[in-house]
Amino acid sequence: MAQIANKAAEAAPQAKTPKGPGQQAPMPAAAPAAAQQQPPPPAPQPKTPKPSAKDRLQPDSLKKDYQTLLHKLHERVFDAPREQLFFVPTKEPVALSSLTIASPNRAHGHDYRPVPCQVFDWALARIGEDLSEFTFIDYGAGKGRALLLAAEHPFSAVAGVEFAAELHDNAQMNIAQYPRSKMRCRNVECFLEDAVQVGPPEGASVHFFFNPFSREVFAEVLNNIVMAYRMKPRRLYLIAVDPIAADLIDASGVFARVEPSQYDALKLKLLSPYEVAVYRSLA
Repeated sequence: MAQIANKAAEAAPQAKTPKGPGQQAPMPAAAPAAAQQQPPPPAPQPKTPKPSAKDRLQPDSLKKDYQTLLHKLHERVFDAPREQLFFVPTKEPVALSSLTIASPNRAHGHDYRPVPCQVFDWALARIGEDLSEFTFIDYGAGKGRALLLAAEHPFSAVAGVEFAAELHDNAQMNIAQYPRSKMRCRNVECFLEDAVQVGPPEGASVHFFFNPFSREVFAEVLNNIVMAYRMKPRRLYLIAVDPIAADLIDASGVFARVEPSQYDALKLKLLSPYEVAVYRSLA
């Protein structure tokens, strides 16, 4: 930051008058009071050092820059055609602190952010089964983007769970206004609930998580799914985008990873800003 220096006012030079008999040299003019009381210049502020060329070439810095580029690519190119279909825009993040939430798990929630449309499609494509036999559930449905992307596929039903009142209202409006010509499933609902209070449906289902809450809450939700499965084994899928507790899924004894093809793995590595993990129940 450039330092702004204050300059003291300079007194104007006085004209010299020859001294005659009995005359005294004129007294110099007094400096203005403002100049006499001029405050000292402000202390220089420390400058934020710019990253050097060497720092920018470090692996962590390069990875961060590449992820930023991928986010812009998805938002401005891949997401743009479908974002236009939403009545309430879904692309802008929303801080949890600005939302009305009655749940005691408020402190465990994460800020709203939309899943990239193409990443969602790539993850869902990993399920190589007839989707008409499945119910889709989105935990932390936000403004309804993932719900309506799922509704473009032939699920038997699509449901979302959202605990922030404003986001739930946005999702409801988007569901009501989404072009029906785009929806292969029109049985779409969003519920204003805490995810730990909602159990899985009785039939086959796909459970979607875009890192909506803390590891502690995820453990409770996962336990509800696992207990329901053990009471009635059926085909279940978990899709975790940007997962924070994949080890809990691996240790559940109920789910096995669905490994992507070599082509899909390369595509995700090069073009997805987030890790994607897909799991299938053992039954």
